[in-house]
Amino acid sequence: MKPTLLLASALLLVACEQRPDYLKVEDDLTDAAWTLLDQDSTTVTFPEVFDGKPVLLSAVYTNCPDVCIMTMRNMRAVRELLGPDTSRVTFATVSFDPVRDTPSTLRGYAETWRLGDDWKLLTGDSTEVASLMERISVRYEISRRDTLDTGQAIYSISHTDKALLIDTEGRVLEEYGGSASPAEMIASDIRALL
Repeated sequence: MKPTLLLASALLLVACEQRPDYLKVEDDLTDAAWTLLDQDSTTVTFPEVFDGKPVLLSAVYTNCPDVCIMTMRNMRAVRELLGPDTSRVTFATVSFDPVRDTPSTLRGYAETWRLGDDWKLLTGDSTEVASLMERISVRYEISRRDTLDTGQAIYSISHTDKALLIDTEGRVLEEYGGSASPAEMIASDIRALL
């Protein structure tokens, strides 16, 4: 066996041994595709757009007063913990409130959170977003409606608090409480895939 091939085989074996046993395929998203828009109004196909890198996918809505803020804070902490490895991972957030969370709204949200251009924020047609949310088991429903004095209708959404670790092939390996799972644990799981 050539020395180069032997070294590559040894490195592959070490990498496989470092991957935790619990990071097993929970769902394979490669049998489906969702057409979405990113914060730059570019049409993307999920999960195909992320082929080649592991993805940490969270689900939020920008008008959320509590849990989504904690989820974004937690996902950003994961990214900070990864340090230089961040460039080897895709961070993505999809909104389940596509009526209000247009690409331009998501662009403003990215700027508020100082996410940078490498963090994908996704929205799209309500039917397409609902289909994706159903597939990844993110439940959401309007829980409170109100009308402002101006006549503008406002609403709140009750929803699942979830983030997913997706491997380079588009398979879900782990589900986390988006706001509550320790950032250190998520970063460790991601490093195990790199």
